[in-house]
Amino acid sequence: MKLIPAFIISLCLMIGAAVPAFSAEELFDTEASSKHISEGRALLHQKKFDAAIQQFEAASEINPNAESFFYAGYAYYLKGRNGNEESLKKSRENFDKAYELDPGFSPLRTPAAEPMQGRENAPASQKPPQTIAPGK
Repeated sequence: MKLIPAFIISLCLMIGAAVPAFSAEELFDTEASSKHISEGRALLHQKKFDAAIQQFEAASEINPNAESFFYAGYAYYLKGRNGNEESLKKSRENFDKAYELDPGFSPLRTPAAEPMQGRENAPASQKPPQTIAPGK
């Protein structure tokens, strides 16, 4: 009878060793998601809100992270500023999802695809942080 518990323990250890650990890179196509986010940001700058929303939603389907939901919320917000209640509702839902996934998320900490327009003459406290290349 003592062989059965030892066999079960051995079997559990073998099964546990056979289950590989995956990183976020392996579980989600983060490169494709990042491309959708970059394209969506470019479309936001062009004020093409519906097209931007499609890009951000595609990104969140590939890799459901705070950044993709935040930008979808922002695009819905911009679209809803003219009083479109449905867009404002979707904006809140996406913002809530972004901060549910990452309560400390800040778009200023994500790498920008391109400099944000209109920030060139902003006070230093409102400008995104600058990165410094190693050795400089």
